[in-house]
Amino acid sequence: MTEALTANKKAIMGLSMGHFMVDLYASALIPLYPFLTAKLGIKLSTISLILACGHLFSSMMQPLFGFFADRMRHRTFMVWGLVMGAVFIPLTVAMNNIWFVALFLLIGMCGNALFHPQVTSLVNTFNFNNPNLSKYMGAFMGLGTIGYALGPVMSSALVEHFGPYSLSYITVLGVTTAIILYFQVPKIPASTITKTKENFFKIMKEILRKKTYLSLVWIAIVKSGMSISFGTYAPFMLKDRGFTLSQIGIIVSLFFILSGISMLTSSKIEKKIGAENIIRLSFWTVLPLILLFIYTLDKFPLFAVGIFILTGYFTFLSVSVTIVAAQNLMKEHKGVISGVMQGFSWGIGALSLAPMGYVGEIFGIDKVMISMALLAFFTGFFGITKDLKQVFKECV
Repeated sequence: MTEALTANKKAIMGLSMGHFMVDLYASALIPLYPFLTAKLGIKLSTISLILACGHLFSSMMQPLFGFFADRMRHRTFMVWGLVMGAVFIPLTVAMNNIWFVALFLLIGMCGNALFHPQVTSLVNTFNFNNPNLSKYMGAFMGLGTIGYALGPVMSSALVEHFGPYSLSYITVLGVTTAIILYFQVPKIPASTITKTKENFFKIMKEILRKKTYLSLVWIAIVKSGMSISFGTYAPFMLKDRGFTLSQIGIIVSLFFILSGISMLTSSKIEKKIGAENIIRLSFWTVLPLILLFIYTLDKFPLFAVGIFILTGYFTFLSVSVTIVAAQNLMKEHKGVISGVMQGFSWGIGALSLAPMGYVGEIFGIDKVMISMALLAFFTGFFGITKDLKQVFKECV
């Protein structure tokens, strides 16, 4: 028993470390989008379209990668996913050709897609039906988001002071971490490998047909849409108000640090108010905070920035609760449902970037952010079905 518990903690530590690094690379480009737009001489709508396509392709692949991960004992996706992100995301900034920027961005995002379904599934696998799974999942997700938070401040500081090629220096950190992960994370137990012969499309059809799964997926999509739109468009608003690249990087990083802290604390809040109420708390608070940020930014910029950073806490508050519920509903297909909840939902949320880039050009970026906050507000009212309430009582 002691050896099993040691292996469990060892696995969670390794997986969380890898999650920290892969998400650090995933967010490194966020404050650099205005820089890339100016460098390449392209419009906001063009960079939005590139990002939407990249997010869509890589995210839609996550359920499929999760399907294969459920059936393998090897940790291949975990290791090579991190290596791909560590190598190709930094190279994106150094390119002067829009086609190479798009290609390297796509490869880096695909590495992210390889990594997430397998490692998120393994958090569940190495917890041995632990009743504190939500706590461990929150720690795993929280550390990933804190890595996501530090990516912008790291990348903006490097590029501003040492030029676009300097981001490649951090490639060695990701490759080294991938090697450590290979030895740190135990081999996947044979007893946890999926043995059913259901094909991928049958599993996806089951997920997309049942109202309970659809409710969970919709909540994840709305969360993803908020995160992507706030993280992508807030830098443009801040740049227009005279904030420097480093300042924007710090602000975006603090936004996501608060997001990571929210996931570290969400299990305690969920025990006090319940899973459905933590979703409502998350979604109902975003609208007034975003409105306050937008309408105080010109006259009280420091206050507005503080409000924007606080918004990060509530944006991600319900993430670990919904992922654990989804995994417990599909125990034999944890990789697939993890890919759906993280990747598929992120890809659908990212689809909003393409039309919203045009909306932002015509009506203003502030209208884009308000629209996403309104969607979350109404999801808090109508997105939690009766069946889902029952699932939360039984599974979380």
